[in-house]
Amino acid sequence: MQTIYPPLPIELVDLILKYAAEPTFAQPERYDAKKPYSIARKLCLVSRGARRAVLPEMLRTVCLNSSDVPAFVHALRMQEEYAQTYPALCFEYTRYICNIWIGDPEHLSRFFVSLSVPEPDIGLLAPVLLGAPSLATNLSSMDLLTRCIEHAWTHMSKNVDDQRSPPAWGTKTLTLSEVNMEQWDIATRASGSAFLASLTHLIVVPASNRHINDRYSGIIGAKEYTLHRWITHIPWASFERLETISLAFPLVELPVRLFLFMTGTKVRTELLTFPASLMKGRVPLKIKASTETGGDCISLDDVRVVVSDSRVHFCTQRHQWEKVWACGLLTGRVL
Repeated sequence: MQTIYPPLPIELVDLILKYAAEPTFAQPERYDAKKPYSIARKLCLVSRGARRAVLPEMLRTVCLNSSDVPAFVHALRMQEEYAQTYPALCFEYTRYICNIWIGDPEHLSRFFVSLSVPEPDIGLLAPVLLGAPSLATNLSSMDLLTRCIEHAWTHMSKNVDDQRSPPAWGTKTLTLSEVNMEQWDIATRASGSAFLASLTHLIVVPASNRHINDRYSGIIGAKEYTLHRWITHIPWASFERLETISLAFPLVELPVRLFLFMTGTKVRTELLTFPASLMKGRVPLKIKASTETGGDCISLDDVRVVVSDSRVHFCTQRHQWEKVWACGLLTGRVL
């Protein structure tokens, strides 16, 4: 049957495909019940041209948990095979990935000690993981990150005399969630020390509900913040080029309706950013509005506070910080 509508301009078709391919976790609405890449993957099967239009949008921001990593590594392996057998289908993932979150959600990461990737696949994963300007990790993936950094460092050392050899990594922003003292073995290695020393921005997201509870109980006021105690484990001296630090919080307004946070509610997020120099020689545990700040406090006057317009579903038993991160709310960009 002949359509009554004229063919759409290719530029418009391209825009429609890119809009439809945007992963659901990068959109403001709740996405728990959806498979974030399902639409994009189906569109990739339409044609070679559709695949070329969809993949950059699909890969711009990547969220990987333990069940996603094997499929992602398999996709990287397929690109290598395409490069040898069918170059027209080969797609360079590293070129398009700007942000990558790797690790299980916080309510699951306590049960998955580490993400398991066979050693031969580290060579495929490392360039992609460390090529992203913004990288996020947590308890379950620190060991994998350490292995990828070691691989990249070793590869760079072998090509040290090659002036055309690219840098070992391109990551400048690191987002951390729920990393304890044991995970900082990375700082004891030459490769890990070099990686940490190259970072310029660090984002820390909470692994507990202490801030919510402290504001509910009145321990802190409306313009005060309880910092994440596990930041005392961070080897701050290793971050030699660090310029700024950002701390993320759910927006907790007075009076605090604690039951809503326990059962789940949509909230805005706050991002507090301050110079890294404020962490030198001390590890403050609070941000206060008053000027009476001691060694354990930072003055709110030294902090830039950004509150998001968009809301994300938040529950004390299920933090969606990977969702907040994917929506760009941890970059200081107000949506």
